[in-house]
Amino acid sequence: MTTIEFVVPSVLNKGAGEKKMSIDASTLDEAFNIVSGIMGDDFKRRVIDINGKPRALINIYINGKNMRFNNAGMGSVLKEGDSIYILPAVAGGAEITNQDMLRYSRQIMLEEIGYVGMEKLKDTKICVVGAGGIGNPVLAQLVGMGIGEIRIVDRDVIEISNLHRQHLYTDADIGKVKVEAALERLQKMNPGVKIEAIPISVTKFTAEKIIKGYDIVIDALDSIDARYALNDACLRLGIPFIYAGALGMVGSVCTILPNHSACLRCIFPELSEDEMPTCSTEGVHPSILYLVSGIQVSEAVKIAIGQQPSLVNKLLYVDLNDLVFDKIQMNRHDECPSCGLHVEQKDIKIPSIMVEELCGRDRGKRTYTVTPAQITNEVDLSNILKIAESNGYILKSKGNLGITVSFQNQLLISFLTSGAATIVGAKSEEEALSIYNTFTEELKPLS
Repeated sequence: MTTIEFVVPSVLNKGAGEKKMSIDASTLDEAFNIVSGIMGDDFKRRVIDINGKPRALINIYINGKNMRFNNAGMGSVLKEGDSIYILPAVAGGAEITNQDMLRYSRQIMLEEIGYVGMEKLKDTKICVVGAGGIGNPVLAQLVGMGIGEIRIVDRDVIEISNLHRQHLYTDADIGKVKVEAALERLQKMNPGVKIEAIPISVTKFTAEKIIKGYDIVIDALDSIDARYALNDACLRLGIPFIYAGALGMVGSVCTILPNHSACLRCIFPELSEDEMPTCSTEGVHPSILYLVSGIQVSEAVKIAIGQQPSLVNKLLYVDLNDLVFDKIQMNRHDECPSCGLHVEQKDIKIPSIMVEELCGRDRGKRTYTVTPAQITNEVDLSNILKIAESNGYILKSKGNLGITVSFQNQLLISFLTSGAATIVGAKSEEEALSIYNTFTEELKPLS
């Protein structure tokens, strides 16, 4: 028999803290069966499916490597001293002025930042992708700290259900494009930071163009497909990528340095959008969003000023139920389809328009986003509004980057200057695309 260590995180141990067990097992499957017997029925229900195999959202790591990359799977042979961890997935300086010295004095006096570090922060360009629950506190902190240039990317509009956790927005902002409302608020917070708002969806076709030219990318998304697209784009462009996810009372954070560390697919190789829980169905505690976002900002600042970030090849798992912070070793995989030894660069046929179903809104109405594959800034909102009004739609909200219109309390449509639209109330993808096509013709790409 082989003696191995099996670690169960607090979130799978009824909030009673991390549980480490020394057991004798020859294979991963045998080890799992032994631990399931020790932990009891609640553990089995949460971790094992009806076929006796780990559920799709359960990730199993052997010495920091996800077992899904091992062809033997649950039959993997264990070696003496192996460590097994199971984990559920969660979704050159600029000039410092006298005014800067006053504004940033409390961080400049820190040994970890100092005057030289402040110069580097002012010279750093960060792209924050997502302006929701995680993006709000990330943006507020980065702008407050005086990062030189920030790009905000999000396709969504503000709903009343956002306000309990997305504190850049107020009741007066409901219906507005998130990036536009965030831009207005953040510019008032710190006029010295250059901020750009991009109202567009992140896809494998748009991700690279969105982040190109930036020093650091912070992932504040709620879509695993968009996260994978961002991960792959950062790998291709060599841009540090800081991931965070949160749901309910738990969250996780890691920092990815292209070609030097495990990437997002190394850590979560086979997550599916259809299987991922969301805050609209599971809920989320605002405090977990502030915790993971603060850690993301800390990692970004370290990278910006030339220090080694703390979460390279490590996944920090935070559980508010028992205030547990678990740091789990991760390793890069040669078999990873994104950063491994045999990554295939395939020519992708880019569709002109993409339609994606989102979580239901407005008491469960089906919701779709329609996105042009090429980023544009050519959509004339005044023409969109004329078409809407001629078809009986009523204007609900109008800004510089988007408008929201409604039709007989059945449809709610938000159009963005990028050409993207969110349609609430369509009954199918075909109907969503048909509605979209009544408002806009072929879009011109951004040059």
